[in-house]
Amino acid sequence: MKSEKTKLSDILEIIGGGTPKTTIAEYWNGDIPWLSVKDFGNDDRYVYKTEKTITKSGLENSSTKLLQKDDIIISARGTVGELSMIPFPMAFNQSCYGLRPKDDSVDKTFLYYLLKNSLRTLKKSVHGSVFDTITRDTFKSIEVTIPPFREQYIIAKVLKALDDKIENNKKINHHLAA
Repeated sequence: MKSEKTKLSDILEIIGGGTPKTTIAEYWNGDIPWLSVKDFGNDDRYVYKTEKTITKSGLENSSTKLLQKDDIIISARGTVGELSMIPFPMAFNQSCYGLRPKDDSVDKTFLYYLLKNSLRTLKKSVHGSVFDTITRDTFKSIEVTIPPFREQYIIAKVLKALDDKIENNKKINHHLAA
């Protein structure tokens, strides 16, 4: 099987987020992490912590969705193109999209690095008069090359090992600074 060119929108499930009503206290301060753009964007592969959390009731009574382990979060408004993976289930607001492969033909970690590599093109395709915005149509305008799954896995494994080393070095530097 050879590499195939395809539109990002053909391989991605694009999931919209939402915000539970802030005036209803029982929707907030629960045990479900709730992502907003300020929670990620430090170039780390994973986002582990969120400033805010919601309850199960907040999740069920709003348009927010729950992303699963290794889904991808991308900021879509204001500071567009910030990207991270999710290490465990998290909900998220409407300024972001959750992204995951539509099927098992695309490795999730490979998809993360593919998107990271496509950010420059993605940022050129933003819309908006007040705030830059990534729309669902943005993903239709970007073509990418998808290698066979085995190659995706190998590429992702190498890049992941490099990111793991960088993250470990950051921890060491932080520890030394402390």
